[in-house]
Amino acid sequence: MPLLATRRSVLAAGVGLPLLRIAEAWAAAGSADRVGAYTVTPLRDGLFPLQPSMIPGADSAAGRALLTQAGLPPGGPSPEPVNAFLIRRGGRNWLLDAGCGTVFGPDFGQVTAALAAEGVAPDQIDTVWLTHLHADHVGGLLTAEGRARFTGAELVVQEREAAFWSDEGARSRAPAAMAVFFDTAQAVLAAYAGRVRRVSGGAELAPGVSFLPLPGHTPGHAGMLIEDGSERLLIWGDILHSRVLQMPHPDWTVIWDADPAEAIATRRRILDRAATEGLDVAGMHLASRGRITRNGSGYLWDVRDPTGSGGASR
Repeated sequence: MPLLATRRSVLAAGVGLPLLRIAEAWAAAGSADRVGAYTVTPLRDGLFPLQPSMIPGADSAAGRALLTQAGLPPGGPSPEPVNAFLIRRGGRNWLLDAGCGTVFGPDFGQVTAALAAEGVAPDQIDTVWLTHLHADHVGGLLTAEGRARFTGAELVVQEREAAFWSDEGARSRAPAAMAVFFDTAQAVLAAYAGRVRRVSGGAELAPGVSFLPLPGHTPGHAGMLIEDGSERLLIWGDILHSRVLQMPHPDWTVIWDADPAEAIATRRRILDRAATEGLDVAGMHLASRGRITRNGSGYLWDVRDPTGSGGASR
């Protein structure tokens, strides 16, 4: 596995991000979607400065052309959102992932403030559903002192995911740069000891809400499908880290994919399903809700507003 980006490289890469692209990426944050009786609100934790080298296939003439076409520097970086989601129904508050917290520095850790803007305090979160245990998804579960931020919440995570990050053998075999990921995952599981529920497969999480296993990025990586009446929304976790680069090239993996071949197969399968079924899609590294259409060997992204009316393909 290629070495992961270090905390220092993440912070340094943020210098000089194009302001227009940043404004576009921030625009969708906080706009609530309705899925039947559910309200789903994206919570922007920060912007990650993605370098083409983090998607090795994009470190190429084809990658530079896509970045240029999107109005970005051909050598990057591309500012990509880091999102969590607040899901509400009937007085219940659920959180899907929790952002970086303090793991990657002061430009992240905005989930708590985004929750406050929605009138929700940390102790009002009933349950936190986790797509996986990477630090940019679970760091926000901890305070700066390493304590549980959501004091009344249960965590729900796939069994395979919790087992992997708890395995000292897996840790010993991983590159040294992954230490922060193991440290954060293990600190979270310890801080919420007695309040972690491990599930398997397509477990139902609430009425009409279920996990959708999407392995490859991590062993227990999962998305979530929300269905209420005729309305559906797939929140697919980390199927994509860059819409601009990976939508036309779904075989381009990121350096964080634990099993690149499985990640490619999963990505193609869920992209194809989303296109076939006309699913609305959101993700932790997507700036907006959208739909997917096929385009040769790749796919196109259609932005949709919170009411579900269509937008322009991009």
